[in-house]
Amino acid sequence: MSVFSRSTGRTRAGRSLSVRLALVLAVTGTVGACGVSATSGWHDGDPPGQELRNDTTIDSPHGPLYPADVKMLVAVAQAGLWEAPASEDVARRSTNPKVRAVAARLAEEHHVLHQTNIDAADRLQVQLPQAPTPQQQGWRDEIRAASGDELDRIYVNLTRAAHGSVYMAIAAVRSTTENDVVRSAAAIAEDYVSRHMSLLESTGLATSDALAVHSGTDARYQALPAPVDFVLGIALLVTAGFGTLLVVRLGSRMRPEEAAEEEEAGAWT
Repeated sequence: MSVFSRSTGRTRAGRSLSVRLALVLAVTGTVGACGVSATSGWHDGDPPGQELRNDTTIDSPHGPLYPADVKMLVAVAQAGLWEAPASEDVARRSTNPKVRAVAARLAEEHHVLHQTNIDAADRLQVQLPQAPTPQQQGWRDEIRAASGDELDRIYVNLTRAAHGSVYMAIAAVRSTTENDVVRSAAAIAEDYVSRHMSLLESTGLATSDALAVHSGTDARYQALPAPVDFVLGIALLVTAGFGTLLVVRLGSRMRPEEAAEEEEAGAWT
């Protein structure tokens, strides 16, 4: 084989290697970007007022039922499942007349709201949970274990924060839903929850911490992924890069007859 043919072969091999490396980088970069993108953004649910209309889950005669609509009905149900018994407990045990009166009213109204929410869910054939979330049950246990001034403070601040969280979800659905039943249920829930926040604040025990949204219900938007999610994204990036490189290397191993044909072609060049 001539010097020219060997040079041409090396040139072709170099170009082939460059193409393969470019392919590896392109695929790895794309998959890695997708991995980081998938682990960033809104956590624990959609942001209030955004991304509410994903895929229609139920075709209803009352209008399309979106995932956010169902999530709101579920959130209202779970709120009632822990706030009503917690309020009943505080209404019995609190030594603060104002807190006791507020807790008694919240307990009564939560039962009414809970039944209204159940009626709406039944009309839409939406199955509601029968128990609060583990975090809500933890709040309930914390209130149950407290007494005296600590009981009043914990009850007011936990329930005020929880009401503020669910209020955001209700208001967002109320302003965007296309379902008549959900719109009506959201309007009723919004009225109840807003009044409950005012009642809790009227005790004078609600602190600035009680105005925050708890991470267990609705998390704020994260422009960058959380640390754990970032590590998962990097792991996905490395795995994809290694797998792509392995596929390219296996594909580059030509059969002996193919190599001979290429060498013969180069010799005739």
